[in-house]
Amino acid sequence: MTIKRRQFMKLGLASTAALALGTPAAFAGDKERTGSLSGRPGYNVKGTVSVTGDTVTLKSDYVFDPSKNPPDIKIGFGNGETYANGSKIHDKLTVKKGEASFKIPTGIDTSKYNELYIYCEKFTVILAVAPLS
Repeated sequence: MTIKRRQFMKLGLASTAALALGTPAAFAGDKERTGSLSGRPGYNVKGTVSVTGDTVTLKSDYVFDPSKNPPDIKIGFGNGETYANGSKIHDKLTVKKGEASFKIPTGIDTSKYNELYIYCEKFTVILAVAPLS
């Protein structure tokens, strides 16, 4: 396939515009990372999660123990079973079953973390962990 100079210039302008407007991480080459949630003792939490670009998705197989109702449930990131302060992605997780997506706030670099957490912020307790790969 041959690209003419005019087509090449249009591609260059489109790329420049995308960069100037704040290119989404997915466009910048951020690949999807997935993991399986594992509940911590006393919490039956399971399901698949994915992190792509600026979005965390709990897949359709996600289930949070319906018999448990801890206050202040959040989603965040960390490494080595340690939640990273400042990695919280929303105000309160109310979804207990099924698919849901959450936008990751600007400023959180998910590439720094290899685990996703569901945790209780009020009592600083990790409820479930999903290693990301």
